Amino acid sequence: MLKDILNWEGSQELTLVEKKNINGGAYPVEPICGNIIWNANELVCLNYDIYYRPVYLGNNKCSIVGDAC
Repeated sequence: MLKDILNWEGSQELTLVEKKNINGGAYPVEPICGNIIWNANELVCLNYDIYYRPVYLGNNKCSIVGDAC
């Protein structure tokens, strides 16, 4: 099946680093220390607690800022 997917026009396999950074859209766990960029769609990102100043960066990336730990 992987070969079939990779044969689609414009597709490419993820690098090892990209594969390790996939979190399935799970929320970061508290305490949140410093700036965190994680995978989330725009709706999930912008519905995060306003205390963390969520910013949707595009391409399913969300930035939140927590306390300095």
